[in-house]
Amino acid sequence: MTDDVPRLVPEFAPPKDLAAAAVGGDAAALAAYLDALKSRSAVRRDHLGSHLGIEAVEVLSDRVTMRMPWRAELRRGGGIFHGGAIMALADHVAGTVFNTDPRVAAAGSTGLTTDFNISFLRSAEPGEAVTATGWVLRRGRNVTFMQIDVRAEGSGHLIATGRTTYLTVARTSIAAKRQDPDGAAGDATGRGKRQG
Repeated sequence: MTDDVPRLVPEFAPPKDLAAAAVGGDAAALAAYLDALKSRSAVRRDHLGSHLGIEAVEVLSDRVTMRMPWRAELRRGGGIFHGGAIMALADHVAGTVFNTDPRVAAAGSTGLTTDFNISFLRSAEPGEAVTATGWVLRRGRNVTFMQIDVRAEGSGHLIATGRTTYLTVARTSIAAKRQDPDGAAGDATGRGKRQG
């Protein structure tokens, strides 16, 4: 593989064998699959979530809670969390919520964010960690809609709420690089190419 094409890192891939067993109705396999999703966030060294210090607190079917500790490098003026860090936490939660359905991994699929909006309602206190809980609003064959609430850990105040939409795609397609004859990059579905 060339350096300009992203590589699939094995530690990023959900446990496909457990997923297949969980899809088959094995309750123990589903519990093991969800536990594997929870624990994989701790070993993903080359991932944005690990750089932000995000920790999985609870991973259930269609519902996930994660925590982001306060760190000085994640602040903005006034000593409060930067909105970008909060959005990254919410997106990280949504990605894990999406993957709690074992059919996704069993089919060799993954999700891509197609829409993401967040409303900031108030700030956490300076130095206060935040937690985010996300859940599925509706899961279709190709599109999943999710809600994520971010709360200040100490006070429990709702500081942000967001909604996101994920598109289900083949995992192998995210590493595919496509270009049109004019050199404009498109995504794995061919969308995003320059019209000309």
